[in-house]
Amino acid sequence: MMKKRLGIITSSVDVGNEYKRQILEIFNYSIDVLRYSFDMSASEEVWDVDVLLISTYSQYEVVKKQISSKTIVVISNLTLSKEGLNRLSETKLDKRVALVNLSFEMCIETIATLHQLGFDETQLIPVYPNMENVPKLEMAITTGEARYVPKEMKTIIELGHRVIDRNTIVELAIALKAEEMLEDRRVIDYFSHLASENKGFEYFINQTRAFKKQFSTLVSIMEKGVIGFDHTGVIEMANEKAKQLIGMDRYLKGMRIDELFPGEIMSKYFESRKKLLDQLVQINHRNITLSIFPVSDIGESTEMMTGSYAILDSFETQENTQNRLRLQLANKGHVAKYTVDQIIGESEAIQQVKKLVVRMGNSHSAVMITGESGTGKELIAQAVHNGSPVRDKQFVAINCAAISPSLLESELFGYEAGAFTGALKEGKSGIFELAHNGTLFLDEIGEMPLELQSRFLRVIQEGEVIRVGGQKVIKVNTRIVAATNRDLYSQVQKNKFRKDLYYRLNVLPINVPPLRDRHGDVELLFQYFQKLQGCQFELTAEVLDFFNAYDWEGNIRELRNCVKYFENVGEGLITIEHLPFHMTGNRLAKREVKTQRIGDLNKKESYVLMQFYTAFQNKKKLGRKSISQLAHEDNFFLSEYDVRRILKDLHDLGYIDVSTGRGGSTISKEGIRIVETN
Repeated sequence: MMKKRLGIITSSVDVGNEYKRQILEIFNYSIDVLRYSFDMSASEEVWDVDVLLISTYSQYEVVKKQISSKTIVVISNLTLSKEGLNRLSETKLDKRVALVNLSFEMCIETIATLHQLGFDETQLIPVYPNMENVPKLEMAITTGEARYVPKEMKTIIELGHRVIDRNTIVELAIALKAEEMLEDRRVIDYFSHLASENKGFEYFINQTRAFKKQFSTLVSIMEKGVIGFDHTGVIEMANEKAKQLIGMDRYLKGMRIDELFPGEIMSKYFESRKKLLDQLVQINHRNITLSIFPVSDIGESTEMMTGSYAILDSFETQENTQNRLRLQLANKGHVAKYTVDQIIGESEAIQQVKKLVVRMGNSHSAVMITGESGTGKELIAQAVHNGSPVRDKQFVAINCAAISPSLLESELFGYEAGAFTGALKEGKSGIFELAHNGTLFLDEIGEMPLELQSRFLRVIQEGEVIRVGGQKVIKVNTRIVAATNRDLYSQVQKNKFRKDLYYRLNVLPINVPPLRDRHGDVELLFQYFQKLQGCQFELTAEVLDFFNAYDWEGNIRELRNCVKYFENVGEGLITIEHLPFHMTGNRLAKREVKTQRIGDLNKKESYVLMQFYTAFQNKKKLGRKSISQLAHEDNFFLSEYDVRRILKDLHDLGYIDVSTGRGGSTISKEGIRIVETN
């Protein structure tokens, strides 16, 4: 853009230079400044300017015939700096003081300024060059013209050159169409150094600045792009979001709005002068929604459009907003709360599951989660969603076993108004629509009726859904995650589940292990649920051994119930006696005997040695597998790996004799002695 041109006319070259310096600094050298004074030869070029700043009205009368009708004229008002005014305040003044300046007119202007600033107790006498009768005074005040002070005046108070006041700077900014410069730090600092004689104006400027700052802040933090343009289509402002959306880093101010947006849309807007809503346009290969709102100035008889604001938003952002609204509409949908890091456990079995979750989360393919009831299949489903490319979209869950077959169809696919008796008059969106662009989790998929499975398969194959009682085809893009505690393959063999749907869903299988197979995780899960529920109790080693050997038919759900049960028991230390009856039954006494410690052996070693002693009495031999099975029957968990390690330790102690091959092992004489003496 071409710089605006400002001309300055002053009485002297020095004053002109000072004004030029001030204005260039104030406006950050964003304009060209041409200087002319009455003590230099005339130049026609000086009048070829956009704005002309003239020192006095009398000077304007001299040159007005040479000024173009297109040039805006501003008569400058001058004031003093705070520094000069403070210097004057700190000096004890005589009753009569000379005010020295270049002319009588300028003396009177300066005296008037000082009176406005409150210095009206001292009589100020004008003194200027070529004055016929110079008063005999000892003290003089001057504004940068000390060279004209008569020699007989011994005390000189130099206030510095008068400076351009606030009113003039504001007028110049408006005339130069640079109003935004009034918010610039340079202008604010300049104003702060001026002596103020107009509190009302200063208050108005500060209030206006505060309002503009609030408005600018609001526009800058908006999540949508904002572009303001005048009634001719020239852009006056644009926030950073607008530049990001249209992919342009350069300064937009001064461009025409129809350079950005399609000409036909802007032509339509300027013809109608009415708001334009939600137009889809493409800028730099980006899909943008555009709305334009006119700003009008209501006059005495007509309403005239003074400008407009264009509001821009990313089409993708609006889609995301729609997704969030869908989520709010879905009573059965919810945000996925759990991530892979919240899958508790260190066992090898659960670590393998976590690795699968991470790998399969990055895919768009269907996931089939299998596992016993209570193993945490929905937690796994949420972790898959939160590790997927659609993690910021909705996660909608539905339990196929919790809804009657007659209602499941309308829940999945939605329905139109009047589709059946009891239907909502406005119809209803189905789960597929609510999960659009996100994840649909179908728990207990094995309970879906056969007659519904074929329609369900078509939706996930074609990506299209038709509401019950409707004809309109609705496009849906949903990732499917299904879960079941049934053996779906055997259901397929029995013709109770469609084979094609089974293979469509079973693309990425994840099997969640039961708690009894997650060796070492029971204690970690207990600690997690204790912390989650704020429980204050401890488990004895005997209870932990019991839990490690327990079947946990209810899996993690049963374990969590145990934590709640112990919380209500109200004991600080939980022993075997505090276990729920369904866990122990009549096995408690038997278990206490079999887990009694022998000598320095731990409970597992004592248990194994006792089994060898019992086998010795029954004239039998024992192997790793048989010992592990006996332990399982006694609710005392010992894997074959554990048994092998214990056998080695007992053999090293001399308590058992280990046979090679499949002969089994027997208790030694030392082993018999240690058992019988304890």
